[in-house]
Amino acid sequence: MPSITPTLTGVPLHTRDYGSLTNIDDIRESLQALDDEETRLDKELDDMLSRESELLEALGSLDVLRPQLVNTREASKDMMTTIEKTSQLAENISDKVRQLDQEQSRAKESIRYVENVQVLKHCVSGIQEAMQSKDYDTAATLLQNASQIDDTILLGSLAEFTVPTSENPDHPAKTLADAKENLFAIFSQRFDDAVVQRNENDITRYFKLFPLIGCQAEGLDKYSRFVCNIIKGRCSEELKMGHKLSASPTYYADILTRLFENIATIIDQHQPLVEAHYGEGKMLRVIQRLQEESDSEASAILDEFLRTRKLEAKLVEIQSLNIAKIRSSTTNWTAGGTGSNPGSPAVTAPSTADIHTGADPRQLGAILLELALICHRGALFHRFIHDRACEEMEVLEGADEGTQDVIMHGKDKRFYGENGLLVSSGLAKRIRELMNSYLVIDDYLLKQSIEKAMKLDDYDTVTTQTSTCVDDVFFVLKKTLKRSISTSEPDVVAATVRLILKTLDSGYLQIFQQRMSAAFSNHDPANRGSEKSPDQGKISYMITLNNLAMSVEYMQRLAQEAEPDVKDAVWKSEEEDVKVVYKALSEFDRAASKFQKLLQGGLEQLMGQIIKPRIRPLFQNAYREVKYVLEEDEYNEADVDELFVKRFRTGFDKLVEVYRRTLTDVNFGNLMSLILDAATSQWERIIAQTRFNQYGALRFDKDLRSVVHYLSSLTDWLSRDRFTRLNQMSILLNFEEPSEIYDYWGAKAGPVSWRLTVAEVKKILALRLDFDASEVANLSL
Repeated sequence: MPSITPTLTGVPLHTRDYGSLTNIDDIRESLQALDDEETRLDKELDDMLSRESELLEALGSLDVLRPQLVNTREASKDMMTTIEKTSQLAENISDKVRQLDQEQSRAKESIRYVENVQVLKHCVSGIQEAMQSKDYDTAATLLQNASQIDDTILLGSLAEFTVPTSENPDHPAKTLADAKENLFAIFSQRFDDAVVQRNENDITRYFKLFPLIGCQAEGLDKYSRFVCNIIKGRCSEELKMGHKLSASPTYYADILTRLFENIATIIDQHQPLVEAHYGEGKMLRVIQRLQEESDSEASAILDEFLRTRKLEAKLVEIQSLNIAKIRSSTTNWTAGGTGSNPGSPAVTAPSTADIHTGADPRQLGAILLELALICHRGALFHRFIHDRACEEMEVLEGADEGTQDVIMHGKDKRFYGENGLLVSSGLAKRIRELMNSYLVIDDYLLKQSIEKAMKLDDYDTVTTQTSTCVDDVFFVLKKTLKRSISTSEPDVVAATVRLILKTLDSGYLQIFQQRMSAAFSNHDPANRGSEKSPDQGKISYMITLNNLAMSVEYMQRLAQEAEPDVKDAVWKSEEEDVKVVYKALSEFDRAASKFQKLLQGGLEQLMGQIIKPRIRPLFQNAYREVKYVLEEDEYNEADVDELFVKRFRTGFDKLVEVYRRTLTDVNFGNLMSLILDAATSQWERIIAQTRFNQYGALRFDKDLRSVVHYLSSLTDWLSRDRFTRLNQMSILLNFEEPSEIYDYWGAKAGPVSWRLTVAEVKKILALRLDFDASEVANLSL
């Protein structure tokens, strides 16, 4: 096998090792490459030689420029020397200028220092003179000017040696401190005297002077005590008149309202004065004090409210009544339809003494109204003072620490929130405690009102389809819910909704369940649907169903009708509180489904125990002496007589008349749905056992159409879908021959959705006597 030698193609000429070549092809290739390279180099050399004259001419031009370049280089050197000297001179001058600037700055600083010392000396001596002459305004102004002098000057040696005089030998810092202390004592006393004398001019005058002597926090506190005393005085006057005016059902809520209005008026009227002399944001310290005063005065008002309204005694009385009621809970508490007479919708009305036993509902209702007003006004005040405090805090956020310290001077920041007010307000705590009492009374009154409505329940069979308890109960519920929303407390609303639902479940829905059970306990199932008291029993039961249907509607409307009140109410935290309230109101929809479930069960029970046993006899009577195997003359005679349709209409009218007359439209429609389900099922069973010929099938189709048309006239709730199977049976029975099914089945069915199975189709076709049984059996479907 010949050896394989690598070629030199692609290897540069200068890297080849020609001495090591042994292959003749490589040698020839290298030789050829060298020849080509030699030819290329010769050509390049020829080109260079042909341009020799051009290169010589270019070099000559450069020789001409050489003397000029020499001169330029020398000039450049001279210029660099000049620049260096100029730069050095400029640097020397700049140093001198900087030195002069520093000396000038020191001189100006010294002059300012001396001037400030002179100003300090003037202020110290002027303060003493002004105080001796009792010119306190001037003294305060001079003290303010002195306080603006830097501490390094005040405490410096120059001030220490130059400012003191024989009349004022003390250090100027001590002199100013003593002056501040003396002026503060004077201003405080004069301010207090002005307050006692009710001298508004002096009150304003001395209030303005406190910030001049650096006592902003103290001045604001003085002013806060002044306005708080105004509020306290007005509140005391209101309470002193309480024994005369407390008969008013909202007297204490009105006093509390006037307290809040007085505070709001003071904030609005006095804020410009505070901001003008103390700066923006400083009103917050006054608002903080007013919040504390509102807690104190409101607490006094609420204490008087508890004492006058005897709230604690009423709560104890309610508790005793509740305990007594629990002990006697074994008594059957029911009304209409559950008394000794099962056919009567309501028992005999109880005596007035039975109904009004216990705490006076009118007094309790008045207390609830006043408590709701107190809570509402408290929420309004909280919203107002919170908003005003937040406005002040926004201003203070961009202020220096000193300004912010004035607001919180002497206060524990742990007890204050982001709005600068107390996190735990005494007023809010008291109102929460009162709202617990509110819920106890509300629960008691709600149960009493519903119990009374159920005991006095009655209805007029001529004018109404529901008994009186539904409107009475839901009027109370609407009033209770509306009152809870008026408190502007989301927790109260949520708790009230829970109370309503709990009371409805135990004192309303449970009674309807008992009435329905009692109605069927008087039914004799062995008598094939007849009742011992047919009219009274059924009517009582249907009225209960109507009550349930109306209760479902009212339950849903409770939440819907409450929405405008929720939107109009004033909430402390708009977004969060409204979310809590709407979540609570949504419970009514869930509770409505419980009523709906009981209603549906009641309709089904009515259908199963009373109506359904009468469906089969109705059809049996309607089909008496009716057949579907007819000759032509029999068909014509049946077409005129319409025995089945007439009997069916008569029997069905008799069956549903009392329900159509007594039930609401919705209940009757739902009951009709159940009746039609049972009727169509019964009719299908009858048809499946009947024999037909062509004339009979035509007669059946007409009967079916007439019955559907008749039933459609009874209710708007009729669904023709219930007759789909019967209609499809009629289609099958009216075929000319069994094979016609292929035009309606499978791919050719089109929009038709067959409800009959293949076995049922064949069974129906087999009912035609004139169809070949084997042909029907052999249909491929």
